[in-house]
Amino acid sequence: MRGLVAELSRALEAHQRSRVAELELTPTQAKALEELGEPKTARELAGVLCCEPPNVTYVISKLEKQGLVERRPHPLDGRAKQLVLTAAGRELRLDLLRRMGTESPLDHLSHEERAALRDDLLKALGRGD
Repeated sequence: MRGLVAELSRALEAHQRSRVAELELTPTQAKALEELGEPKTARELAGVLCCEPPNVTYVISKLEKQGLVERRPHPLDGRAKQLVLTAAGRELRLDLLRRMGTESPLDHLSHEERAALRDDLLKALGRGD
């Protein structure tokens, strides 16, 4: 069983890497774009990406130079900045999400089978009902 889960994980990872490479992004840049569907602070994004804030700063600086992200004053905390996707960033994010959903190793599963697999995986991780 463990071997099958590892094989599926490798197939999903390879699919993700190829889709991200098509857009000339690093995996971390792609994950940041995915997570910035809603504005976040660098600290919040670092928590989601499981990395240190200085690493996020580097990634965001690169995305900012590409015109995909901008830093804006936080509406509730004057000391913080929010990371917000630009129009180009939102468009690239949607393209990324579309690409990630095509030709996936899970495409041959029906919607119901994918939902069941998700439920079973959550249960195996101790997060199911």
